[in-house]
Amino acid sequence: MERNEEDPEVLRLVVLFLRESARMSQVQLSTAARTSQSQLSLIELGKATPSEDVLRRLAAATDVSWPLVARLRQFYAAFLKAKSRKVHVDEQGATGAFADSLAVQAYLLEDEVAVVSEADQEAEAQRFWQAVAGLPRERRRRVIELSPRASRNPALARQLSLESEKAAASDPAEAKDLAELAAWISERSERG
Repeated sequence: MERNEEDPEVLRLVVLFLRESARMSQVQLSTAARTSQSQLSLIELGKATPSEDVLRRLAAATDVSWPLVARLRQFYAAFLKAKSRKVHVDEQGATGAFADSLAVQAYLLEDEVAVVSEADQEAEAQRFWQAVAGLPRERRRRVIELSPRASRNPALARQLSLESEKAAASDPAEAKDLAELAAWISERSERG
């Protein structure tokens, strides 16, 4: 996972979350992760930043998969960014719609705060599609509709068009749904 100068507060919150969710003391976690309790304490106080290796060991010690840690990092980064910009999200938006999906919440929060370049839109469209591709059709559509940036991202419209082409032979209903969604996004992106 590529990170450009990740906010140390994100890593602090991730480490705190890992330990608290595992219901472990600092001593228990530091022992299980082969690090010192004092180092763990400094990380949790925001006075030290864990290396990728230490973070991976902490994740393993708390039985949290690395991909889930990546999503957690994404979520906290988006949350802190939204907080710093004083973004307000209503109960029908990111915080209430899909409380069971941390990945979707991160994308919805990111939608509220970011301004992206064309290249970023392409990368974001691919990441967003990976996060929602496995959802049932109606839920996937609803997630996209609730996501202001994704629902206006021309790169996502192109991505959905490609996915529609791929699905055409094996699942015509899926292909049609994806094509309609791509057209809807394309229309919205043209309106700005």
